[in-house]
Amino acid sequence: MKVNNSLLVALKKVLLIIFGLLQGTIGNYLGLLGFAFAFPQTDSYSKDYDEDMFLVPFGYVMMLTWLIVTIAAVILLRKNKANLLFYVIPWVIGFIGFLIVIKLW
Repeated sequence: MKVNNSLLVALKKVLLIIFGLLQGTIGNYLGLLGFAFAFPQTDSYSKDYDEDMFLVPFGYVMMLTWLIVTIAAVILLRKNKANLLFYVIPWVIGFIGFLIVIKLW
């Protein structure tokens, strides 16, 4: 059974748009949350110090995962400028939405 090539191209574009929006919003949120976990603002004499220090490795893993996914997406999509634009433009829109939500919170 043959599948129409234009249908596959359209599906790829839609998936790139969805991935860009998700990476721009949820991905950036998890990266920021990882930053907050990796660098807690507690003093060594506070009662939450042990709990905050327990979460530091998770923060580094979250930031590293966010960085790897973002860089890998850009590297894999840079061969085709149209695909890169179908990822970057929704990523920027998602990032702006992320900033608005963080500002309103």
